[in-house]
Order: sequence, then C-alpha cells, then structure tokens
Amino acid sequence: MKEFNIDTLVQKVPNRLVNSHKGDYGKVLIIAGTKGMGGAGILSSEACVFCGAGLVTLLTHPENVQASLERNPEVMVSSEKNNTKQDDNKIALCGPGLGEDNWSEKFFKKFYQYNFKNGLILDAGALNFLSLLDKNSFVNHSKLVLTPHPGEAAKLLKTTNNEIQKNRPKAAKEISKIFNADVILKGYRTVIYSKSDSAVLVCNEGGPELASGGTGDVLAGLLLALIAQNLSTIDACMLAVAVHARAGLIFKENVGELGLNASSLIPICRELLNK
Repeated sequence: MKEFNIDTLVQKVPNRLVNSHKGDYGKVLIIAGTKGMGGAGILSSEACVFCGAGLVTLLTHPENVQASLERNPEVMVSSEKNNTKQDDNKIALCGPGLGEDNWSEKFFKKFYQYNFKNGLILDAGALNFLSLLDKNSFVNHSKLVLTPHPGEAAKLLKTTNNEIQKNRPKAAKEISKIFNADVILKGYRTVIYSKSDSAVLVCNEGGPELASGGTGDVLAGLLLALIAQNLSTIDACMLAVAVHARAGLIFKENVGELGLNASSLIPICRELLNK
C-alpha cells in the first residue's frame, strides 16, 4: 500500500502545444441530473470545463437544461441523445444526480452498453443501477472507473457499510475484480485500486470539510477532464483525488472546516492544476 498527496505526485497535466485546438483536449459526455437533481450534472460539467476538458456535452433531464445554459454557456447541454455513433471517441461520465426513476434507468442502460474506447466513469446513481444488474449483464469495458462512496460500495458487494469500512483496500480490490475496473473508494483516506498492477494507493489528505453535497460530483468532473487530456486512467485517478483533497484543505485554511459548498472547490482545483 502506497500513500500519496499532491506534493508526492509526479503526475501532471501534459503541456499544451502552441498550435492546438479544443479537440486535442478531449470530447466528453456527461449523463447526469434527473428531475430535481440537476445540480449534480451542472457541478460535474463545470468542474470538467474548469479543469481543462476541450469540449463538454451534458445530457440531463429537460428540467435542467435552462439552468445549465445560464450557469455554464460553455457546456453543450441537451435532454435527448439520438446519434450515439458519434460517442465512440468520447470519454463518458454517467451517474451524478441519477435517481431511481425511469429517466435515469433509461439513460444508464443506454450508455452502459456502449464501448467508450477512451474511458467510462460510473458514479453515484449509475453505481446503484450497476449493483442491480445480473452478472451476465456486466459489460467488459476496457477503461472503466468506478467511484463509490462506502454506501455504494456496500451495494456493489452485497454487504454493509460497516463491513466496507473495516477493510477499505480489500473492498476496493473486490469491486475491481468483479467489474474489471479501476476503483476510487471515497471517504477519509480515499483508496484507489489499480486493476493493471493490483496497486493499492491511499490519499493521506482530505478531511471532514469535504463532507457536503456535491463534492463527489466535482471529483467526477475533475477526473473526467484529466482523462480527456490524455493522462492514463490511474494517473488521472491519483491526480484528481490529490487535487480534490488539497482543494478542500485550502478552503479549510482560508475559511474554516464548516460550510464548504462544492462549487467553491472548482476554481481552487483549476488553480492547483495550473501550478
């Protein structure tokens, strides 16, 4: 088991060529935000833009389209997605703000089946749907990342939250083996399990200041942006977790432990990445 934080990492976002365009820094698709939960998709897509993705598309419930446009006009937002062939070269994130409703289930099932060759991240509500699938229905994605918190991990392993917390590295490893995925098990001392070399990586920063709604959505968008900018999946996982944790620490030092709103993390993450 190896511990890390932003100061110990050698991973960084690759330097940009002078002669470049938005397509060089990734085309990403985010499937997020059912009715009444639109903020999750907005936070993820905003984090993705702020952290360097070239072109961001948000697929969200019709109720959320106007709010997304008003907050982030840089994000291409839609409530329907019909031409799926164009998604093959995208990196996708599915799950923030998905609920147990028909809209969420429809789009999870639709996009879980696709082979996103450059990467697929499943977070939040998508993990709940994944936990309900029969093993025969699992899709073997070549570049899959799962980002559960302990409660979601418990559902994936058909166990309890307490059992997950007793041995977090073991839980992350078991999830990785079942779903053939890299895993970020969120929480105090966030655990990353790398499927390629069976490495267990633990972030030794990140505290209770991050215990507020939406911080996981920001992490998911940050991770998506880093993969889009050609970091390897596991390097992107480590850098995203480290930057997210340090952003929380900076907020704590500047403001205090209480009252961190997830939106406030996003510009801090951008500043850290630019350093």
